[in-house]
Amino acid sequence: MKPLRLLTAILCISMSSHAFAEVQDIDKELSDLTERLAVPIKDHGKTKVAVIDFTNLDGSSAGELGKYIAEQLTVDFVMGKRAFSVLDRANLRNILAEHKLTSQGLVDPDNAKKLGQFAGVDALILGTIIPKGTNSVSLTAKIITTDTAEIIGAARAEFKADAAVQQLVSKPVTGSNAGSASGPLQDDKTEVAKKFGDLRVELQPLRIVNGQVFLVSMTLVNQNPSKSIWVALDADKTGVLKSVITDSNGTQYQSWGGSEATGIEISFFNKNSYDRDNFSPATEIKPNDSVSATVSFQTMYSRPPPQPGACNIQLQLLLGHDLRSNRSTVSVENLTSKLSAN
Repeated sequence: MKPLRLLTAILCISMSSHAFAEVQDIDKELSDLTERLAVPIKDHGKTKVAVIDFTNLDGSSAGELGKYIAEQLTVDFVMGKRAFSVLDRANLRNILAEHKLTSQGLVDPDNAKKLGQFAGVDALILGTIIPKGTNSVSLTAKIITTDTAEIIGAARAEFKADAAVQQLVSKPVTGSNAGSASGPLQDDKTEVAKKFGDLRVELQPLRIVNGQVFLVSMTLVNQNPSKSIWVALDADKTGVLKSVITDSNGTQYQSWGGSEATGIEISFFNKNSYDRDNFSPATEIKPNDSVSATVSFQTMYSRPPPQPGACNIQLQLLLGHDLRSNRSTVSVENLTSKLSAN
């Protein structure tokens, strides 16, 4: 009887471990999924990827849940400091709309190749959402090259259909692509726009990610028809941004552990002794062109989590029209505004 009892115990442990794995929350599962997808991307030497909204099994729109999954994967990739870069989703939406491409149509090799050409993306991450009863949701994700449409990696995940997931499932899809996966991805609306000479900065509403990070998305537009603009976020010698967000409770947030940004350089600038040797490269925006950028602001462990609502943001920008000469004029511009956060 002892061997039977031992076998029963092993089976019980195995079943309990499997059950535990199935009831992880969505953010934990997506974080693990990001790690598994990052390996083949790096192994195949891909340098820039884009994450597309996840769809239902039949290819139709999965609404807010599909958007949420794609957004979370994008943020997790960025925060992991990968060997590859990730196309900002606001920029992705702009490119799709400009070239009349669709999220669903990117499965087609010709359309995927076009996105690769327009955005410099060499791999796409696509996925499907598969409900499993009322208690859990399964995901499948694939990494597809834009030049050959070859699948170079895949992974699965499963998470519990808790109240947060149910809310995303039931939330109505807004915008011109509501109820359709064939329309272009809806761009986030600009909440605040500021001008600094030829530079126009468009800020989208703040997002709170994983309950501990503020995410700032912005579009930087060069309105000069003949000259490039170089722009960077000002930081101190340790790499901490000279920018801050104050939430609705008055708590301030910075990138305390080293600043995180995509689409825009972070630079240390000494205005009293500026030359190229003590100013790291800035981001060039060509005439009549634009770039999309995302910056994360993370709280210290001793501080409470960021609160939604009306928040104040202060961004310190470094601007210059010609940073190629040994001595160039660089201006420090302070963008102060109020933004909503959710």
